[in-house]
Parts: sequence; structure tokens; C-alpha cells
Amino acid sequence: MSVGFFEKVIQRLRQGKRVAIATVVETAGSTPRKAGARMAVLEDGTLLESVGGGALEALVIEDARKLLSMGGNEVREYSLHEGKRSGDTGMVCGGKVRVHLQVEIPPEQLLVFGGGHVGAALARVASILGFEVVVLDDRPGFLQRDDFAAPVRLQTTGPDFSGELPAVDGGSYVAIVTRCHRTDLAALRRVAGSPAAYIGLMGSRRKIRVVLGQLRREGVPAEDLERIHAPVGLPIGACTPEEIAVSIAAELIRIRRDADPARAESAAARPLRPAERRRRSRFLLSQAALPRRL
Repeated sequence: MSVGFFEKVIQRLRQGKRVAIATVVETAGSTPRKAGARMAVLEDGTLLESVGGGALEALVIEDARKLLSMGGNEVREYSLHEGKRSGDTGMVCGGKVRVHLQVEIPPEQLLVFGGGHVGAALARVASILGFEVVVLDDRPGFLQRDDFAAPVRLQTTGPDFSGELPAVDGGSYVAIVTRCHRTDLAALRRVAGSPAAYIGLMGSRRKIRVVLGQLRREGVPAEDLERIHAPVGLPIGACTPEEIAVSIAAELIRIRRDADPARAESAAARPLRPAERRRRSRFLLSQAALPRRL
């Protein structure tokens, strides 16, 4: 099968479309296509390539579209005979075909507002977890290609995140890790009313009160503000940019898997060990003399 087939599938996935891939894995007797033939089926009925046409392909398409609504994968066997048994195609080739059906779903989009230390670390971790990461910043100098993994998309916005942004739908995640409360406000104004599956805001509790209070005064509905995860990330005592990124990634996984937070919160409530307190103090002292890159 040509590379072009897979490029078309990836293109559809990047457009947010679910795709069922049908692959002929085994044949016996006379069949229209041999093992290795592939076809992609989209929810709107669009087809890419073919597994043989005719009645066989019609049955494969029917089974693929059913699987698209449920997800997962399965192997189906089709008999190229006339008859009324399940899997009979009404064809007279006389062979048999086994087809593997696999549903591929689009990767979840993660918008990271802020290309500083935390944003760069989060982009690296989230890419490993399979998110389609887009880092947004209004400072081109903070979106240098060498600072980010290859799959991460970088987008320079207008001042305070003005201009066109990637579309945010129910499968999108948003992490706001910008440099100050003004840019936090600007980012939240763009996404607070969106259907995003997750919106997280980094900052101290005081800053969060100030930012959310301002949005409340601007008329943002209370239900939109209540769904913002702030402070962002699971409470694991994170300190360094990399640790903060891990805590945010853990919260993204929890939302993705719809997991019970009780165990994580219980673990976070335990006091830090003396060695961990000393390590954190050393880190804070070492960072005090460094220029900030938020």
C-alpha cells in the first residue's frame, strides 16, 4: 500500500475526523484483493482506497461504520458465496476474506498559552503522551524551534493572544502558563466560554482570585469560571518547571481517563519528607539569581 494512503489518513485525523481502517489480513480461494489491501472509511461515508468493490466492500463499509460509533477493533470473515449466512456476500468468487477493522481517533489537542520554561516542559511531556500540542505566545523569541520537540506546533499571536487561534472543541485541552496576570486574563478571555474538556490556569492562589474576580466583573458566567482548574495540575508539591509540567500532565491524564481524584489528593496531603524539603529549598535558592523566563 502506498505511503499516500497513510498520509491521507493522517490528514483526516488532523482535521478531527474518526477513521476506520479495513485491512485484508487473510484470503483463501478466489478473492478480488489479496492480503495487505486496505481501505479507510469515514463517518460521512467517504472512502479512501478499496478492498475489492462490490458486495464484499459494501459489507466491510457497513461493519466499519458501525465500529466507528463504538471505537476499538475487530476481525470479520466474509464468504464470497451466495447464501443467507452471516458474512455471505452473494458473490460467486468462492473464496473467503478475513478483514481487520481498526478505528483511529484524532489526537486530543492541547493549547499551551505561554512558551516559557513551564510551557516548553509541558509541551515535551504532553507530546510523549500523544497530545497534539500547540504552543502560543505573543513573543517570537520564546517560540524558537530548537526549544521544542518536532511534533509541537508553534504559533506567534498578536499582543495579548489576539488574532486567530486554533479552534477549541470538546476534545481540546487548554493550559494557561503565561508570564503575568494580564496575559493570563487575555488567554482566559479567549477560551473561558469554549467547550474545552479542560482549562487550567497556573498561578498563586492570590493571583487566581484576582484573575477570576476580574473575569467575573466582566460578566463571564459563573459556570464557565467554576470549570477552570486553578491552580493548574495535581497537588504533588511540584516546584521546578519540569515537575510542574508533570503535575499538569497528570491532571490531563486524569481528565482523559475520567479517573477518581481521591487517591491523588490523599497522597498529596501527606507532609513532605525532610530530604524533599531540603532539595526544594536548594532549588529555590539556586533559581533566585537566575533571570525569569515565564
